[in-house]
Amino acid sequence: MSVAPVTLATVHWGPAVGPQVLLLHGITSSSGTWWQVASLLAERGMSVTAADLRGHGSSPRTTDYALESYAADVLAVPRPASGTWDLVVGHSLGGAVTALALATDANWTRAALLVDPPLVIAAADVDALVEGILADLEPPSAEELARQHPLWHADDAFQKVQAASVVSPFTVEATIRGNAARAGEWNLEALFGGGGVPVVILGADPGQGAMFSVEQGERIARLSDRVAYEIVPGAGHSIQRDAPGVVVEHALRLLPGGR
Repeated sequence: MSVAPVTLATVHWGPAVGPQVLLLHGITSSSGTWWQVASLLAERGMSVTAADLRGHGSSPRTTDYALESYAADVLAVPRPASGTWDLVVGHSLGGAVTALALATDANWTRAALLVDPPLVIAAADVDALVEGILADLEPPSAEELARQHPLWHADDAFQKVQAASVVSPFTVEATIRGNAARAGEWNLEALFGGGGVPVVILGADPGQGAMFSVEQGERIARLSDRVAYEIVPGAGHSIQRDAPGVVVEHALRLLPGGR
């Protein structure tokens, strides 16, 4: 299959110099939904860039939503002068794309933080997952969404509603069903075998709708000693909204000097 990267829209927080961090959002979200994590990192002197994935935010729409194409896009985002990001943080779909991009180019980043990534989607779960994501395209008001997620900042709900409003059902269907059908299954665990850069995976609380499970963490740990994982108690799938300080803490540990 031919991969044709598109040029992703990006936003920036913090100084031009300093440790370079790239943030990649999940499906039906956008770069702006990272506002809280990005601001906290920028306050600590990080140079933070967030990209809109294809079909999201202000980035181009396309006929192609293969994971390989998502990965080609993020690999083409202009890199720091060093040629390597110091850290890439990916939530949900952004975490899966990060894993694939890192497997494609080992020099893309010095470390990765994956936030409740869907590394495995069983065929039996695809229909329910698509239905749930499609429901996100018509979310309740920002006020109601904030009531449903008491750990979120009010602006998280606002940003989520705005991001979901510009994502099409086609993008959702092509991303989830298309990739699951194309490969026969959605399973990215094998990408973590062998050597590579340090990777930390943060899993949501199993009782709060986690996509990444303890069992997955144990399997990946057996594949590679470069991967660590941690469950964040009380946090739902959007850990960066429920517990932004936890995401920032782990990001700082992975950056040069273990800040």
